[in-house]
Amino acid sequence: MNKKIKFLMFLLVMVLSLPTYAFKFSPLGFDKSLTEGGIQEFKLENTSKEIIRYKIEAKDTGKSTDISHLVTIYPKVITVEPLSEASFKVYVEESDYPPGEYSFILGIKPIKIPKVEEAGKGKTKPSLAMKTALDIEVFAYAGEIKNEFEIKNSQFYSVNGEKYWKARIVNKTGRGYELATGFTDKNDMIIDLHNEGRLFNGNEATVNVKIPKGAKYIIFWDHNNLKSVCQKIKIK
Repeated sequence: MNKKIKFLMFLLVMVLSLPTYAFKFSPLGFDKSLTEGGIQEFKLENTSKEIIRYKIEAKDTGKSTDISHLVTIYPKVITVEPLSEASFKVYVEESDYPPGEYSFILGIKPIKIPKVEEAGKGKTKPSLAMKTALDIEVFAYAGEIKNEFEIKNSQFYSVNGEKYWKARIVNKTGRGYELATGFTDKNDMIIDLHNEGRLFNGNEATVNVKIPKGAKYIIFWDHNNLKSVCQKIKIK
């Protein structure tokens, strides 16, 4: 994973904090099919003690793969009360695009909220709850998707009585993932997840994870669609 992608992932998961505001944004992306059309609900959590209002919009990436013109956002303006959260939905209409990955910029812009403060006898002045905007490139895909990753150099090993799994994960499925390596027990219940960051189509990543006690299978978890994807690997 290159430095630019690592920095982007850091921005996506960090909590933005300044003296006048703080917020959390989730999920990390879109990752829905253009062939079928898709919708995603996003949440903004206000961790400050001030009311924050945002304008949400889809912006052009400037790339040939831009799909901002296909995007509908509702509502376009949200108000988040102190220490609470609010949501908005992003819909991308069904389109007959060639197979591949596409994207748009999800812009989250603060709107000025005047607050009346005493500035002297008979006078008031406005103040702002927030001053920083956030632009995030999010992705969608078109075409058929392969249902397995390529797994290279798969190895189970032990260190001080603890079991580990190491492998190279190659993504040639046709789409990217906000990926986690996970484990399930004998009842197919998830007992642990290890975030791997974004794995774009055509890229690969090294996974080296500790296997928790009671785990029977290794799975791959899609954070944006909240489900297990691709193959399961039986733990040896």
